[in-house]
Amino acid sequence: MGFFKSMFGGGDKSPPARVIASPKDLNVGDMVKMEFAEQTLISGQMLKVSEQIFYDVSAVESCKTMSIMNGVDQRVLLSFSSVNPDRPLEVAIAVLPEKVFEIFNQDQFVAIFEEPDNTDHRLRCKAKLNDLGELQGFVGKSYFQERTNEAYRSQKDCRENTLSEADWAGFDYKLMVTDDRQHAIRIEVFDGGRTDVYLIAYLALNKVEEYWPA
Repeated sequence: MGFFKSMFGGGDKSPPARVIASPKDLNVGDMVKMEFAEQTLISGQMLKVSEQIFYDVSAVESCKTMSIMNGVDQRVLLSFSSVNPDRPLEVAIAVLPEKVFEIFNQDQFVAIFEEPDNTDHRLRCKAKLNDLGELQGFVGKSYFQERTNEAYRSQKDCRENTLSEADWAGFDYKLMVTDDRQHAIRIEVFDGGRTDVYLIAYLALNKVEEYWPA
């Protein structure tokens, strides 16, 4: 019987092991080991993908995979970004409005929404960068407005399937970036007024020490 199986392709065949080369390839259940980093929240930590969101930012970044990682005191969002080619590993954490106003000039931040047609907004940090606790390494000194446009997000994976228009939810997207392009602030404004704010650090891909497929 073993002879016939070997001749005609029978028998058990294990699927090839998945290879994860970057955050683009992550799936739910995968794990990453972070190198030591300036971002104290994630430095040397083990993180696991708990869920994923997919973004389409008006042809700037289409089908962008955003992996929500558990394993530290607050959720971390890991993705691949085109904003900084030398540091394409995007690490983001969400912050509440009261924390935003502790860190940044409130009048400058509010002006981003009150003057939507003004593309020359500047946002400056008023907090001491070395005194930010778990936000250490996620904040830069001064930001300019990189872009503002409509964007879309979906809970469905767009990497291997073409999603319908109904699968995407639209929102207003704003991105503030530091002059050295090592930090950013992503602002998402949804129908009804809900506003999500994320502090972003851009790192080299090798800051992920190792990937483990689920």
